[in-house]
Amino acid sequence: MKKKHLFINLVLCALLAAFTSCSKDDNNPENQQDEPVTDPETGGKVTDWKDGYITYYDQPTSNDSYPYPLPKMEKGYYNVAVGVYFFPDYILGSAYEIKYGDKTIRVVGKDICPDGDNSWFDNTPEGFEYLTGDKKLGKVNVQWRETPYYTDKNIEIRVKSGSNAWFLGVFVFNGRYGIKKLEVSDDGKKFYEMTPYKYNAFWELQCPFGKYDHPLTFRITDRYNHTVTTKPLNINPDGTDGYDAGGNFEY
Repeated sequence: MKKKHLFINLVLCALLAAFTSCSKDDNNPENQQDEPVTDPETGGKVTDWKDGYITYYDQPTSNDSYPYPLPKMEKGYYNVAVGVYFFPDYILGSAYEIKYGDKTIRVVGKDICPDGDNSWFDNTPEGFEYLTGDKKLGKVNVQWRETPYYTDKNIEIRVKSGSNAWFLGVFVFNGRYGIKKLEVSDDGKKFYEMTPYKYNAFWELQCPFGKYDHPLTFRITDRYNHTVTTKPLNINPDGTDGYDAGGNFEY
């Protein structure tokens, strides 16, 4: 009797596995492969092309949902607001390529689309018109993929307004890939993990080592586990200064 029950259970498990496999929706972006490959032209890590759509906004940047003051970008890049439905936490500051017909543009996430729909990129009017050729189209189906931010500049750490000697808030700019973790140390040995605000708009920490009136060292980790560790930096907690991290993630 036990053998019979075992056989029935095995059959049921096989049927369940087959049904799960057959019922998988491969058109659902959540199920699309997101493993990076190496781009033979640039050597950077890129993901598969996925379906999405693009619109454009025509409003002042003071209406941004998230306080990510993207600095001047590399030539050829446009800033975009990005839908969040199936996107990871490191949207802001990450780079993407958007393809329409025989044209491709490069963009960097600067803001989040309100009630972000799946695979939605809200571009600048200039970027939209360059890609589609006609702003009157309004909404266009495109393909997109995640790419490195192609730059020879170092990562920049900038103090966020509102910081003080006991509470540290910083922005991180120019990373070649989305940032997964940011840590800080006051002695170069013990590192404390900073807390990201939504989608990496900024990072903050109630300083566990007390008043930081001495140099701080930052360790920055991207989504592919590349790391950049700064030299000790003399951070001014009352300013909004930028600090050179001394390097960038490898491609």
